[in-house]
Amino acid sequence: MYFQTQFVGHFKILLFASVALNLYLVRISNGLVFDDHPLNSTVEAKGAVSLTCIVEFDKKDANQYNMKWKKDGEYIASDRDVKIDLKDQSHFIVTINKGNTRIVYTLMFTTIQNNDRGFYICDVFKNNNRILESNKAFLDVIQIPDERYPLCSISNDIYTEGDDVMLYCISEYTEPPLTLRWTDGDTHVVQIEGQTARLQKRMIANSHLNRYQAVCLLTNSQIPSLQRNCTTQPLTIYYKPRINISQPGLIPTGRQAIFICKTTANPTVTSYKWTTIPTLDNTQYNIDETGQVFMLLNPTYNHNGIMITCEAKNKIGSSSFNFTITIQAFENDKTENKDSNKIDSRKNDKSSRDYGNFNDDASSGLSTDIIVIIIVACVVFVVIMAMIPVYYYCLCSRNSSSNQTTIAHQPEVYFEPRDRMTLPLPHTRDTAIWRRSFGAQAPDDKEVDAMYLEIQSNHYIYATASRCNTIR
Repeated sequence: MYFQTQFVGHFKILLFASVALNLYLVRISNGLVFDDHPLNSTVEAKGAVSLTCIVEFDKKDANQYNMKWKKDGEYIASDRDVKIDLKDQSHFIVTINKGNTRIVYTLMFTTIQNNDRGFYICDVFKNNNRILESNKAFLDVIQIPDERYPLCSISNDIYTEGDDVMLYCISEYTEPPLTLRWTDGDTHVVQIEGQTARLQKRMIANSHLNRYQAVCLLTNSQIPSLQRNCTTQPLTIYYKPRINISQPGLIPTGRQAIFICKTTANPTVTSYKWTTIPTLDNTQYNIDETGQVFMLLNPTYNHNGIMITCEAKNKIGSSSFNFTITIQAFENDKTENKDSNKIDSRKNDKSSRDYGNFNDDASSGLSTDIIVIIIVACVVFVVIMAMIPVYYYCLCSRNSSSNQTTIAHQPEVYFEPRDRMTLPLPHTRDTAIWRRSFGAQAPDDKEVDAMYLEIQSNHYIYATASRCNTIR
């Protein structure tokens, strides 16, 4: 084992030395060497990137060499010439710069596409013979599906109840792989067919799926901003009618009973049909113009237990719904059904009863409501009769008091005038103020503080020529 390991080690060393020697001999024989190899790159779709290789040589004759780019084993460009089916400057262009002892060859992607992912090699040719090859450079593209994806579709335009319904969500397959899922959380299957990813969903057609729409979501874990969705067109599912008739409960006698046959169907209902067991005469019921409404005109206790059936039909099929009616039995109807023997015996019992018992039976026959009404009426009558004398007494006493008159003693008032004049002070204006006072007689029971009241007049008497200030 030891000798085997040593042998393998020596073999690797010899192999490496052989390769190095061959490269050295090639360089010497051709005078060429790669000064720069194309490098591995990772770029998002629709981005831009360049791959460059640089060749150096000894002889100053660059025109004798031809440069080519190869992708996954297939040449896509020779010098500046691009393969015909790839000529699109909005996709990539090729540039070459030949100097005296150097050639710079560049592959420039202006808009990266998903299919640009792969290995790229730069080759040097002389006289149509390849004499030098660069290292492989891997261009990794974070692929993004085209703008039109995802696409949602259904297998058929119209389904009939019970058919298999297939829903599809399709997208362009990318690296790294994208994710497709139905937003309602149902299970799904993803199929990869070449460059297409397909998500499908299978259901059984029923009335609840009519107008149903499914939503498909597209995401990529490495591109958080990538979130798209599509919606399937509404499903069209044909199904036979679904019928529902609300139950009215107990039906009173003598009142018209109405029953409505409510339906949901696709396509719409074309006809309605009503049947009864046992069969009723046409005069006992009526059906409206639409056929959906059944009217029992005059229910009686004889209609109790009749089964009524509504049948609706469209082009897919027919459905029916039946129910049994229950007539409400009143006390009068029960008494009518009693046999005549009981009636005759009751008459005989009445004739043999005395007057007191007859009154007791009659009073017991009165309802409680009637008795209460009679008592209330009696109480109201008694109250009214008691209030009449009181009303008349109050009215008469008011009239007698209004006829009496009160005479108020008016005291005699007289005036006793007393005039006086206030003389002006020296060196003031020559005027005099005239004042008047009067006295008034008041009753003896009134307390009066003053006997005379004084009122100052606004009249002034001027005596400008008098030295003794007398009135003129």
